[in-house]
Amino acid sequence: MNSETITLSRTLRKKQAARSRIIQKAEKLLRAGPIETVTIQDITDAADVGHGTFYLHFKSKHEVLIPIIQTIAERIERQLQQYFSDHEDPADIVCQSARLMGRAALADPLWRWLLEHSGMPIEAMRNAIGRFASRAFGKGLMTARFSIPEMRTASAVILGGYVNGLLAAFESPDPEAAIDQTAELLLRLLGIPAEEAADLAHKPLPDFGMLQSS
Repeated sequence: MNSETITLSRTLRKKQAARSRIIQKAEKLLRAGPIETVTIQDITDAADVGHGTFYLHFKSKHEVLIPIIQTIAERIERQLQQYFSDHEDPADIVCQSARLMGRAALADPLWRWLLEHSGMPIEAMRNAIGRFASRAFGKGLMTARFSIPEMRTASAVILGGYVNGLLAAFESPDPEAAIDQTAELLLRLLGIPAEEAADLAHKPLPDFGMLQSS
C-alpha cells in the first residue's frame, strides 16, 4: 500500500467517523427535543464539526433523519422477516408488515416528524422507511398472488399511498385502526379481493413490543 492510498484511506475513515458522529449526536438531540427547536448549529456543536463538514454529508436537518430512521426500519424489517419466516402467503406478510411498521412510525416521534415535514421524493422516503416485505412482494408477483400491471409505477403508487395513509392515521382519533385500513387498501391495490383484504388487515398481531426489543 503506497503513501497516497494510506492517505486516502485515512481521509475516508475521518469522513465516515465525522458522518457517524453527526448522526449519533443528531439523534440524541432530536430525541431530547422538541425536534423543531434543534438547529444545525446545535448538531455541529454537539458533534464537534464545522458547518462545512455537516453540509458535506447532509443538505438539511431532514436528511440527517434518513439514516437514523433507516437503521430503525432495517432492524424492524429483520425482526419481521424472522417472525414471518414460516409464513407462506405473501399477502399476509405484506399486510402484517405494513401494520407493524405503521405502528413503529406512530410510536417514534422522529419517524413521524420525518414523514410530516420532509417533502422528500419517493426514493428517499423508501430508503428512510425501509424496503419492508420486499421478498414477499417479489413472491406475490411470481406466484400471481398479486396483480400488478407494471411494478415500477405500482411501487411508487403503493408507497405514496402507504405514506399518506400513515399521515392520515397520525391525525385520526383511532390511529391504529387507520393504519389497519391503510394496510387493507394496500392489499386491494395489489389485487387482493376486498373481503380477504379486510380479513387479513384485522388479524391479531404479534407482540410488537417483542419485535422492537431485540
